[in-house]
Amino acid sequence: MAPASTRAAAALDDVTLDNTDALDCGICCLPLKPPIFQCKVGHVVCSTCRDKLGAARRCHVCRMATSGGYHRNHDMEKLLESIRVPCSNAAYGCAAKPVYYDRDIHLRSCQHAPCHCPLKACGFAGSTSALMDHFAAVHTWPSTTELRSWKPVQVHLREGFNVTSLRTGRQHYLFLITVARKQFGTAISVFCVHPHALVVDGEPPPTPRTVGFEVRLKYSRRNYGSGDMCRGHTQETKFKVAITDLSNGLPDSDDACHFFLHKLVHPFDIETITAEFDVGTVRMDAFSNSYTLS
Repeated sequence: MAPASTRAAAALDDVTLDNTDALDCGICCLPLKPPIFQCKVGHVVCSTCRDKLGAARRCHVCRMATSGGYHRNHDMEKLLESIRVPCSNAAYGCAAKPVYYDRDIHLRSCQHAPCHCPLKACGFAGSTSALMDHFAAVHTWPSTTELRSWKPVQVHLREGFNVTSLRTGRQHYLFLITVARKQFGTAISVFCVHPHALVVDGEPPPTPRTVGFEVRLKYSRRNYGSGDMCRGHTQETKFKVAITDLSNGLPDSDDACHFFLHKLVHPFDIETITAEFDVGTVRMDAFSNSYTLS
């Protein structure tokens, strides 16, 4: 027969908690986490609210005097540390089961948080890795993979969507490059597709999206025909990039910086635009205003 502790653990696999408020502080309504304190009757508060209630000298629930102060509730702490919940991104491949009170911290840096296909009729959602595979397999969009920060590569862009990917440590970022013909030429825009800001050394940032991206695009052409108006052209632009999970589709193009090639520089009958592309991380406080979109 299995030990009693093993049988107990197996029996608790299907436990359902009907009221999650029981795991939250009754004052701030945030998840309780150690250290946890209680009044003489047993009403619990988090450490932050305990400090704020110190001057009141009465329990916030039963109004009993707390002249001796709130006392540590070690049993409640032990209970909460044993409650683990599945990540809400389990459907997208996350197998983590963080402690209940760390659930939101985990979600801020979960590698499986979904991003969305920009085509409204498609409806696909998945991690950035799954989205990259989806773009290539289902939509066959041109892609350049495994870029390194500020290491220029040559990209061959076609009208519509083009995809590149960047790895920084354990993080994987997608960049969607849109190429659209306009009346007087071709507009190129770049968006970073990711649900989070950069996570440094495995730790989520204190506030979302403290790190952004800059992109450099360079176009150069010398082989113009004898009848072309343009005889030679070099153009280079460096610009900051919006971060989006595409849950609301593509960000408004008016909020993006465009790399524009006049039709005399790159005629419409040349389908592929060959350009030099590189991308790198930049702290957002380097800019005077936020440029991040969700």
